[in-house]
This record gives sequence, C-alpha cells and structure tokens, in this order.
Amino acid sequence: MENSLTILLYHGVSVKQPSGIENYSGKHIKQEDFSRQMSFIKKNCAVLSIDDVVKHCLTRKPFPDKAVTVTFDDGFKNNYTIAAPILNELKIPAVFYISTGFIGNDNMFWVDILEDSINRCSKLEINITLSNPVSISLSTDQDKIKAIDEIKKYCKQASTAKKDRVLGDVQKATGITGLVSSSDNYRKMDWPEVRELDLNPLFTIGGHTQRHNILSALPKDEMKIEISRSLKDLEKNLNHKIVHYSYPEGQRNHYNQEVIDALKEEGILCCPSAVHGINSAEDDLFHLKRIMVGFQGTRFPFS
Repeated sequence: MENSLTILLYHGVSVKQPSGIENYSGKHIKQEDFSRQMSFIKKNCAVLSIDDVVKHCLTRKPFPDKAVTVTFDDGFKNNYTIAAPILNELKIPAVFYISTGFIGNDNMFWVDILEDSINRCSKLEINITLSNPVSISLSTDQDKIKAIDEIKKYCKQASTAKKDRVLGDVQKATGITGLVSSSDNYRKMDWPEVRELDLNPLFTIGGHTQRHNILSALPKDEMKIEISRSLKDLEKNLNHKIVHYSYPEGQRNHYNQEVIDALKEEGILCCPSAVHGINSAEDDLFHLKRIMVGFQGTRFPFS
C-alpha cells in the first residue's frame, strides 16, 4: 500500500540445524533467508529507524513508499552474532527489544522451556492439568507439536500464576527440565553484547519487560513494577534513557490502556504490538502492527 509502513518482527536468526521439533514454529529463521530479505529491503524499500517512525507518526507526515522498519524481540544471542553483522554490513537500522531478566544468565523463556521439555521427552504420553486434567500423546513429532500448541494456547490466555503452574507440571510430567544448553537458539545475549549493539548508531535498544510476562495478565501493581524494573535494568547498563518498548506476545488481549498508561508514565514514546498488519502515519504509536516473518509460516511480505 502506498505511504504505508511495514514493521518486520523477528526473534532470531539461526545457522543451527534443528534437533527433533526444536524451532518447529520458525521463530529463528535461517541466516540465508534473513540475509536475502535484508538485501531486498536495502535495494527496494525505504528503510526507517524506529525513531524515524516516531517522527512520522507524531507529525502525521506520510511514510515514503515501501517504508519498512526492522525489529527484534527478546534478546537472543544470535541477534548479536548473526543478525547484527548482516544489518551492519548493509547499513540497515534496527531496534532490539530486550527482556532484561534473561540477559547474561541461563534463564529461559517459558515457551522455550515448554518446547525443550516436550522435544526431549521419551515418554509416549503425559498427564497434566490445564482447565481440566488431560492426557497428552507425545508418540510422534506431530503429537509433540500439537501438545506444545495446545499448552501454549492455554497459557497465553491464563494468569501468570496458572502459566507458571502448568510449566512446572509439564517439566515434572516429562521428567525434563528445560536447558539453555539444549540449543544455541535458546541462548541470550550478555550485557557487554547489548552495550555493543547500543553503541552502534544503526541500532536502538528498547524494553520488553524483565520476565516476558504478559502485561495485561498481571495485577496492575505487578505490571507497573515489571515495566519499571526492566527500564531500570537497561538504563543502568546502557547509561541513558530508554524510550522504546514492545509488548510480550503482543496480541490485542496481551496489553490494554492500563499498560499503555504505565508505559507513558515511564517516558516510553512507542510500543508496537505483534498484531499482524501494516501501518499509516495516522496510527497510534502504542498500537502499531508488525509482521512476524517466518513464525508459523508467515511469509516475508515483499516479493
């Protein structure tokens, strides 16, 4: 669409061959695919930084034709080792939204714990409780994928406490504790790497909570603490104010006006969602849509 903005949402860029069903969702796209996509937008699109996006939306100045912005969520190490060198070589700006509680340690995102526990489980069936007690087949890879999708769907609609309880139940039932060492794709950056990205004028660092909890699922006080602590982590380690953020999960039910108000109170200027779609300069900076390239087969939106 003319004068529209496409925001590309990535999580990881990988050179690793998956083991079993690891990365079945396509969250970490292949290095050659990412390189090809970045070369395409460099040659054919108007690539904007996230600060450019803010300026256009605040002034309502129409975006240039084929405007595109590159974003990354979470803070995986392959953002630093694989994606950033490609972006740097092509002089493409990008914003990296960081979940600070996972930086420089072996903590894992709950979806990765779930995937790893079920992927490495040798049992043919497990019994857990979601809304009700259920028996879940793990006989085949397809059964395992179905199981993960079913459990994730429940957890993304549940409270944080229920999600954490289910995660513990899955690890107990499978007999497998999720381990970062199971895959390079589970590794996150450390603070020196985040600082190095931040020092590159092409790159912007934003917040993405401390623990990647769904903000609308938290009590208001806990939600505000989650946002505040994540920004303090970033500002302490990077030594400057942070004005960019993105919502964990980022679908319409994962944030609300209370969340937006809390972000604005902290000085955040822009917080895109993960709702699929494109944008105009008339759109609200806290409701911008993105396209999650590669995830669940989502195609790169340019031909």
